[in-house]
Amino acid sequence: MVEREAERWRLCMHYLSRAAVALCLSPFVLCVQAQQPTKPGEPPGYTLEATKLPDASRLGITQIPLEVDMNLAEQFVRIGFGPQVLGQRGFQSTKFLTPPLSTAQAAELVRVVPEYGSFRGAAVAEGIKQFAGRVSSVEFGREGSPVLYVQLPYWTHQREGPIPREKGARIPDEESNQLVEELRKVFVAGLGAEEFGPDTIDKRKIRIWWHH
Repeated sequence: MVEREAERWRLCMHYLSRAAVALCLSPFVLCVQAQQPTKPGEPPGYTLEATKLPDASRLGITQIPLEVDMNLAEQFVRIGFGPQVLGQRGFQSTKFLTPPLSTAQAAELVRVVPEYGSFRGAAVAEGIKQFAGRVSSVEFGREGSPVLYVQLPYWTHQREGPIPREKGARIPDEESNQLVEELRKVFVAGLGAEEFGPDTIDKRKIRIWWHH
């Protein structure tokens, strides 16, 4: 009895799955049939159309990375660091990250955290400014303690700055490696960051972390 019911269940699921596949494919099949040529030798009766996306300037995009509302960004960071910045008990997040920022906005934002262990907001801001126009973006946040992620460009037109711009040239590996060493010198040797290296997923993104 049990074996018979199991066999009925198996057959039922088999036919249901086949019906579901047929139902999913039916619009495609009908579409293909509808596009078949009416006479031998005629091309299929369909066309392809491409819609050009509007220029970035028409969308209000004037530079990369996109500017953020600094009032909201500062509130975000203050809430994230909580008592360390606000000086009172309340909500905080031990892990958060801003969207990609320009070096100018990132330098302004890190000042919201005057001091956190070996991290000094004003000094880190000056360090970030040294790489203006040379990196793609900077993200700031907290992984227990303050952290920066610096995005390295592949191409010259991927560096931060105004748009529109023409497609640039591929940045040589030697130049990228030199930029990494400069970042290490500024943030590790000069500003006391304790962890420095490529992100585990995006190797063109450099993670810089300060211990509390």
